[in-house]
Amino acid sequence: MYTAKFYFNFIWFFILILATFLSKQTTFSNDLVHTEIKYESILENHSKYNSQNARNKTFQGGPTLVYVTPWNNHGYDIAKIFKGKFDYISPVWYNIHRRSINQYELTGGHDVDHDWIKEISDQVDGRHVKVVPRFQFQGWTQMDYQMLITELNEVDSLVDTLSLECSKQGFDGLVLEASYIILLRNLVMRLGAKLHDQSQELILVLSPRKPSIPYFTADQFEDFSQFVDGFSLMTYDYSSHETPGPNAPINWVEDNILSFTPKMMNRGKLFLGMNMYGADFFQGRAEHITGNTIIRIIRQHKPIIEWSENFGEHYFQYQEDGISHIVWYPSLKSIESRLQLAEDYGTGLSIWEIGQGLDYFYDLL
Repeated sequence: MYTAKFYFNFIWFFILILATFLSKQTTFSNDLVHTEIKYESILENHSKYNSQNARNKTFQGGPTLVYVTPWNNHGYDIAKIFKGKFDYISPVWYNIHRRSINQYELTGGHDVDHDWIKEISDQVDGRHVKVVPRFQFQGWTQMDYQMLITELNEVDSLVDTLSLECSKQGFDGLVLEASYIILLRNLVMRLGAKLHDQSQELILVLSPRKPSIPYFTADQFEDFSQFVDGFSLMTYDYSSHETPGPNAPINWVEDNILSFTPKMMNRGKLFLGMNMYGADFFQGRAEHITGNTIIRIIRQHKPIIEWSENFGEHYFQYQEDGISHIVWYPSLKSIESRLQLAEDYGTGLSIWEIGQGLDYFYDLL
């Protein structure tokens, strides 16, 4: 006679086996990485990931930097779940303001969450995930920039302000985003030296190269490389409401790699930008859309999803209230293609941002 305890243990054992099996069903074993995909596949699998592999980095290129924003709180959870896949986590917390001569103020420090930092900073396989918040210039006038460009006292005041905040908060460094960065060589040089003296790192945000935007040459990239630990390249937002289309055509992404680093030198410091959001184009407008929105649209409209071989991205069309929409959104295949590109060229990754994507995207990293 089997006892109730026996049946209970048997059922519990079966549940554990089933849970283990399901947790191992990755995007690869489910064979989901295709150019030809159906909306049903996305709805069924987008929230699944391999929990046993969640902290194992599979990307074989350079370092992986990911951004987390306070307005997409899911990113804080993604950072904890998949932290072993990331080398740098950059919370978007700080703005930099110039108040008067040699006077700078940082806002956003109220968002700093030390409990979360401690949780994501634990070592995974002997690797320490580095927390490097983004500091962005906010509300600067042309005169503010002019003073910072020409006056070393201004540079030193800002360097002291930034380095003091990093030390006080226990950060591993920072990500700096500013306009006219090509003219801020003294700031980058002195800030890099100061942070390195404190065993901290400096990562610089770069806009992508476009014909209409004069920007870094390869020589300037090499010059700035001596002061920084990485460049977060924003290779996304290629299209606009005026010219609807892909978020980041893969040939354009590759052109950016070759334009900044025609030689292999310092290519490992180039963190190739990859978007986790999409764009919905309609009536001359463009709206960024995140994972929750894309799932709602797909569930409601059941679209036919098409692949653009030229651009290396998926897109679909739908009608709502008599208005035609076209949506470009990342897919497993588009992400895999860009990961392969980064591996082939030996670059790192810069992901904007992990609160916006679908959970099964991160299996690929």
